[in-house]
Amino acid sequence: MKRLIIIPLFVVLLCCAPFFLFAEGKTETPQPTQKPEQPQPEAAAGEPFDAKVTLRVLTEGGVKEMSLEDYLVGTLLAEMPASFPEEALKAQAIASRTFALRKAETGKHVGADVCTSYACCQGWTADATTEEIGRITQAVRATDGLVVTYGGTLIDATFFCCTGGKTESSLAVWGSDIPYLQSVVSPGEEDAPRYEDAVTFSAADFAEKIATVAPEANLSGSPANWIGSMERTEGGGIGTVFIGGAPVRGTALRSALGVRSTDMDFAVTDDAITVTTHGFGHRVGLSQYGAKAMAESGSDFKAILAHYYPGTEIKKLLCP
Repeated sequence: MKRLIIIPLFVVLLCCAPFFLFAEGKTETPQPTQKPEQPQPEAAAGEPFDAKVTLRVLTEGGVKEMSLEDYLVGTLLAEMPASFPEEALKAQAIASRTFALRKAETGKHVGADVCTSYACCQGWTADATTEEIGRITQAVRATDGLVVTYGGTLIDATFFCCTGGKTESSLAVWGSDIPYLQSVVSPGEEDAPRYEDAVTFSAADFAEKIATVAPEANLSGSPANWIGSMERTEGGGIGTVFIGGAPVRGTALRSALGVRSTDMDFAVTDDAITVTTHGFGHRVGLSQYGAKAMAESGSDFKAILAHYYPGTEIKKLLCP
């Protein structure tokens, strides 16, 4: 197998057709991508791309080398139910492949290309049934070498569990305006197990959590007066809300309260505050339950990816 060595422009170019350049930037806070010159023609097809590229994967047990195919199979098993429609699994495979190669190019991990942490890179597991492994492997192999690009460069293929009806833009969540990470409608996700959730906090607990992000907030008196005016993002999340007279960003509030999304509503009593959320995750990029809904309605993986990453193209990496 070829090594995936993290040297700018040296990574896949040794193994694959040089039709794009990697863009710089971190996946968790994407940066705008400039359109380069016209891509060069692809080389003739040879061995499967995923089987020929090796990744250094940082696991709890240390760094392990595995083929990109084996990595993607384990990632999909961890990130998306194997029971999802085939086209949704294909869309996830392409997003995860793009995500991994882009992440590897950033050189975030010393001695490794990616890790198996959900919070940092992507999850990974080998704990699955033979049937589940078979379905996932089929989706990975059916999309061998396919990646999502914008202007000829790999995108930050962010994804998450489900929305409350719309995705968020990268600007609303991370403060960086990325043309292919915009708010789009995402209906049909009501069957997602984490579509809606409610958490009730005592007044004292709520005040303690708010103090970590807005120490200047005045949370004396009745909780009924604590929640003030708020601005919503295009995706339906809280952009900014005034709590105890202090402005709090929705992303900071979600983190402080430990709730599932920034799409939240409040119900206040004399001694408690109930926070109801819709959707789960940062809600930027590909919605997994949205992909499921689209696939069940007849959309293929190309239509799914085009919807959640508008203005992008799917390219194939080839090994001669």
